[in-house]
Order: sequence, then C-alpha cells, then structure tokens
Amino acid sequence: MLKRPVSVAISCWFLILASLLALVSAYLGRNDSAMLAAMGDGVIPAEAQYAILLFSQGITLVAALAMLQRQRGARTVYLVWGVIDIALCLATLPVKMNVLPGALMFAVICAFLYSPKSNAWFSPRKAANDACMTPA
Repeated sequence: MLKRPVSVAISCWFLILASLLALVSAYLGRNDSAMLAAMGDGVIPAEAQYAILLFSQGITLVAALAMLQRQRGARTVYLVWGVIDIALCLATLPVKMNVLPGALMFAVICAFLYSPKSNAWFSPRKAANDACMTPA
C-alpha cells in the first residue's frame, strides 16, 4: 500500500488545527467590541460574516478530515471553496492586504496537495494497483 505523503499529513493536520482554533476564536470573540467594530467596516454585516466564517471553517475541517481518509474529492472541495472564499474576501474587505497571508498559505497548501506524490496517493488507479493479488 502506498504511504500517505508527509506533506499531505502535515497540510491536513494544519488545516484541522487552524479550523478548530478559528472556530474557538470566533466563539470567544463574538462579543468583543474591537472585533465587532472591525467587522462593521466591511460591506457585509457582522452576523453574515460570522455565518460565512463558520461555514468556511466547517468546510475546511470536513475536507481535511476526508483528505486524511484518501477522499480525492475533498481536495477539489478545498480548492474550489478556497478560491471562492478568497474572491469573496477581496470583494468585501476594505483592506485588501489582509487577504494576502491567507491566500499565500492557501497556495502553499494546494501546492502540497497537488504535488506528484500527493496525486499518486489520491489516485484510485494507483490505489487499486497497491493491492497484492498473490498470496504472501
């Protein structure tokens, strides 16, 4: 059986931990006046921003867990939602430079998730070839 690439494992666990921390941070900061004031500067109301944050982190968490289970479609879900999320942030945030760190991290993680070793690990044809048809 083909071993999971280290880059996939590290990327997925990073996404899991970051999603959980973002969810906890959003919950603890939901009544923070400074956070609400910063969110008030955006085009979208603060309540809608919280809903988008919860939805986005939920998708990221589920996709990362699915990728650890070798679910090929989870990479596509993560990629598509990440592009939509970055576009939404660029369209609605008043300070566009705040999107840059997250966009760069997204690009690095996608590079790891779509590297040749990762593609081989996620490939169903390669997984089928891993099965040994002769007795040991």
